[in-house]
Amino acid sequence: MDALSHLLFLHPVRAALDIRCRFGQPWHLQHVAQPQGIAPYHFILAGQAQLQWGDGEPLALQAGDLVVLVRGAAHGLFTAPAAQAAAVRVASTTAPVALHVNGQAGEGGPALSDFLCGQFTFDAPHSHALMQALPDLLWIRGAELPEGHGLRTLATLLRDECGGSEGIDGIEARPGAQAVVASLAAALFGLAVRAWLAQSGPTPGLLALLAHPLLHKAMQAMLEAPAEDWSLPRLAALCHMSRATFIRRFAEVGASTPAQVLLQLRMAQAARLLSYSKQATAQIGEAVGYQSEAAFNRVFRKYSGMGPGAYRRQARAAGEERQ
Repeated sequence: MDALSHLLFLHPVRAALDIRCRFGQPWHLQHVAQPQGIAPYHFILAGQAQLQWGDGEPLALQAGDLVVLVRGAAHGLFTAPAAQAAAVRVASTTAPVALHVNGQAGEGGPALSDFLCGQFTFDAPHSHALMQALPDLLWIRGAELPEGHGLRTLATLLRDECGGSEGIDGIEARPGAQAVVASLAAALFGLAVRAWLAQSGPTPGLLALLAHPLLHKAMQAMLEAPAEDWSLPRLAALCHMSRATFIRRFAEVGASTPAQVLLQLRMAQAARLLSYSKQATAQIGEAVGYQSEAAFNRVFRKYSGMGPGAYRRQARAAGEERQ
């Protein structure tokens, strides 16, 4: 497994696609701030939009652009100021993906805006390490994606499954559409992170370490075998650096120390095993480098705020609720 896949596997992110909007008139939508761990996203399928967040100038979004508000900031999405836009109300619904239509693009009229809205949820405590490695705004520019890129293909598939040109009942009329949309939405986050790394380069953190031409070797080794005794000399040798150079470069790129990153990876692996495996706590502790169950329990409690047993019960209860 490649390092990015391994990292995404260890830090689970749930994805949901909630709304598709097809607007033919000037429109303006306001989105309130979300709780920690919820990152709303907007995927522009056709037409244009502007995104206002923070105090800066609005960002001009084009067809193919994907924006993710990683820390759930309040924001506005629009084609015209609120005073000049048609009243648009996007109401919640029990449908798999709600389709909202506001006018049509007439002859010589404004271009149709067609976009998807959903959210990524970093609900596992250990997933916050991945969230912290991302910027406040993840902006992937569709025009810069190469022909045949996965996000381009995914946009087409999502548009077709979410009704295409069939109208409001399109998704309900397609057998299996709800399951297909859920699977496609789950793939969206990984493709977005990959595209962002290619277009913008990572901010200091886990993803920057993965992208570094030498330091990624240390990350790959720790991801593949978190239980190993990864001493500084051993990691530095993997990266063909002196110990001092390795420590300095790791801190610059990762904004952390090798010991802190190894702890994050070990606890992420332990949390996943507690959530999905039937292994005893002592076995899980040993699998991530702790010979003493008491030592593992102490470290895991400090990291996650609860003991392994409580974490396992909570994770399984949350999984049952989502089923």
